[in-house]
Amino acid sequence: MIRPDRERDVVNRFFKAVVIGTAAGILDAIAMVLSQSVWQASMAALLHWMGMGIVITYVRLPFTGWLSGMILALLTGAPLAILSTASETGGAAHFLVAAVLLGGLLGLIAEKLIVNQPTR
Repeated sequence: MIRPDRERDVVNRFFKAVVIGTAAGILDAIAMVLSQSVWQASMAALLHWMGMGIVITYVRLPFTGWLSGMILALLTGAPLAILSTASETGGAAHFLVAAVLLGGLLGLIAEKLIVNQPTR
């Protein structure tokens, strides 16, 4: 059985991971809307980054947080980039640039605000 204070820490950590992923997703979706992408691609990007907030927070690679974030975002963003080439010109470049920038940012933020926080 998990202690109530430890359970609260786990829930807070998960909530923070979802929030930072959602923030990254909103940034990416705004960029996609401004570049006049189809709405399905914008929604896919938003959901992708919501999940990436959780993945980047919980997966520990033997690198610094920002580099781990970039690697994970590139690995999961590559299929989206490939799919986007069928419907939009320049879509693959957007996904790959977003993976590098937002993945690195998510990794850095997750490391500073979530992972390296003391537990109770």
